[in-house]
Amino acid sequence: ANTFNENVLYNVGQVLASQCINENVDIILAPGINIKRTPLCGRNFEYFSEDPYLTGVLASSYVNGIQSKNIGVSLKHFCCNNREFDRLYQSSDVDYRTLREVYTKAFEMVIKDANPYTIMCSYNAVNGINVAENKFILNDVLRDKLHFENVLISDWGAVHNRVVALKASLDIQFPYDEVQIKKLQRALN
Repeated sequence: ANTFNENVLYNVGQVLASQCINENVDIILAPGINIKRTPLCGRNFEYFSEDPYLTGVLASSYVNGIQSKNIGVSLKHFCCNNREFDRLYQSSDVDYRTLREVYTKAFEMVIKDANPYTIMCSYNAVNGINVAENKFILNDVLRDKLHFENVLISDWGAVHNRVVALKASLDIQFPYDEVQIKKLQRALN
């Protein structure tokens, strides 16, 4: 991202896609496009920038480069994921304007300009509700406002209640969890 060069990011995406093809990988669990809001975030090395616009433009080029070779991406981590410490239990409390202008703007841009095959939700809670089970975040914002129509997956171990996650529009839970599947089957029955 430090290049500020869309062509470089597109080319990097194509190279990664070629490597995926060589290794028989269909979907790469990248890119991470969370906003760098604190230097203490343990995953800043994965993220593009502290600026939502720059992140959106460059991530779109990167995703288009990868998907130009029919390799899918999993855009991550939706949303408000800016720390690793205690990430399973801390809530990112944010007002709606900040949510849309800072934390979801880059996702919106990539959805519009690159149509990622999948999006991975984050571990954290937003405003006290686990993202993997947060109907407002996943359905109302991601699906309805940002117009994401493709596959929505969880980060590994992010789902606490598969039934609630399905109602929030989460398509796939990772990893496979036999106990959660049985709960889901009972609820569907």
